[in-house]
Amino acid sequence: MKTTTRVLSLAMALVMSVGMLAGCGDKPVSSTPAAGEAGSESSAAAAESSKPVEISIAIWGAEDGLSGGENDKVLKTLEEKTGVRLVAQNVTWDDAEQKIQLWATNGQLPDIFCGDFVGKSFFFNWVEQGVIRALPDDLSAYPNLKEYLTMERAVAAKQNGKYYMIPRQTYGDISYSVQDRNVVYRWDLAQKAGVTKEPETYDEFRDMIKKIIAADPEGKKISGMTQALPQLLGGFIYPYGGIIDKKWVEKDGQFMPSYFAGDLKASMQLARDMYKEGTIEKDIALAKLDTSKEKFLQGQSAAMVFAGSGPAWLYNQIGRDYETLYGRKFLDDVRIAKLYPGADGKKYYFVDTESWSESYISSKVDDEKMTAICRLFDFLYSEEGIRLVFCGIEGEDYEISGRMTVMKDGVVLADKYPFMNPNSNINSLAMWNPSDWNSTFPSNNPAEYRSLNDARHEDAVNNGTLSKYYDAIMFLSTPLKDKFVYNTSDDLMQIMMGTESVDKMVDDLIAQYEVKGLSSMLKEVNEAAAKAGISK
Repeated sequence: MKTTTRVLSLAMALVMSVGMLAGCGDKPVSSTPAAGEAGSESSAAAAESSKPVEISIAIWGAEDGLSGGENDKVLKTLEEKTGVRLVAQNVTWDDAEQKIQLWATNGQLPDIFCGDFVGKSFFFNWVEQGVIRALPDDLSAYPNLKEYLTMERAVAAKQNGKYYMIPRQTYGDISYSVQDRNVVYRWDLAQKAGVTKEPETYDEFRDMIKKIIAADPEGKKISGMTQALPQLLGGFIYPYGGIIDKKWVEKDGQFMPSYFAGDLKASMQLARDMYKEGTIEKDIALAKLDTSKEKFLQGQSAAMVFAGSGPAWLYNQIGRDYETLYGRKFLDDVRIAKLYPGADGKKYYFVDTESWSESYISSKVDDEKMTAICRLFDFLYSEEGIRLVFCGIEGEDYEISGRMTVMKDGVVLADKYPFMNPNSNINSLAMWNPSDWNSTFPSNNPAEYRSLNDARHEDAVNNGTLSKYYDAIMFLSTPLKDKFVYNTSDDLMQIMMGTESVDKMVDDLIAQYEVKGLSSMLKEVNEAAAKAGISK
């Protein structure tokens, strides 16, 4: 990385006040800390322990992140401060949800695991069946964790008055979630194919991709759009029908999943058309992270849907390799698709949450481990902990100037510490890296990449449409809702690649959901919502 001096405002850390303590589990680990000292208190308690508590953990790429062992100063410091030794039970982006659900079924869950599970039917089943363990009622021994859990999403998701998950904060507000679904395309090839204007509609985008395929400027038999990960395509397709597939909205006087409230036929028709004409490549259902990135890098895919953490994600994943391979600046050749108007003319965008994904604790965790886990999270939510996992070692990687953190010249955290390498999310166990949305936070991504994140967010704020949604309904548990399962990604693939008319396949799909109890479920949920006082 080029020599830089970066200034960090630890805004997130500063909003985390500290308070009193009592007990997490059976063994309080420290006396009452002064404000800002909770991390040190946890550290002192951990240091007194003769033997670290071994905690198994499943988070994307944990094995890579923990590979540095004693030689990784950040990991070593974290373990010394908390008295916890982290052991990877590895999952990848391709297999995490399947593995975790399997482990939950056969009793092999690690002590801590992460995923996007809250509000899904199996989350409620896990609570009812005792698969996951709630945090202790009294968290006052861990003031940073206690304060963090006052966030609206955490409180709204409580079951029976208990916290069964810890949200992993992603963004400052919901509009930043537009960064979770992006499309990157080869603008240089489009220009060589005769395109003179960047697309501003779905149709213009399709036309551009068709021209790239037809011209095949590099002679590589280039194909249409792929996706970096399975199940991302919907984030590009469903907004065309005004669908925010993870949220509940109100339509015709009742709450329902947005999936059933938007223009599903318009979205499915768009997908079918793009698939048939090849602007969505034929093997997209088989897309895997490494192969899709390589295809885009090699110029074999004209575009790619990706998630990551906004366009800045491209730097480490493709940008550097692209510039080595082609000898040209990556950002001179590629563009990020803007928000395109949907079937009704409004520019809807992918919406996830301010806290995409959560951390869970296995019910097999005993009180000693629960105490250690609370201590770990309390440290990770302390100012000291946030600095450690996102900025490195004070004095070696950065200096403090007042409330600002100034990175030292030449420090590349991702190269220096396996714990912070981009192929692992272990350093984001408690929250995602704030640098993905807060440009004042330090990052090893070049400023020009980071500015793409800002531009993407500004596009959503200034030009996008955000439908009103109700997370209180998503977290509401009712018997029929907990059992009702719908899979927007599988539905999309089935209809996109189908042979019958889209209208018929969508009608058949809805009929199938009716057989599964869609209307009865909606009636039950709306009655429960009224009883709970949730207003539209």
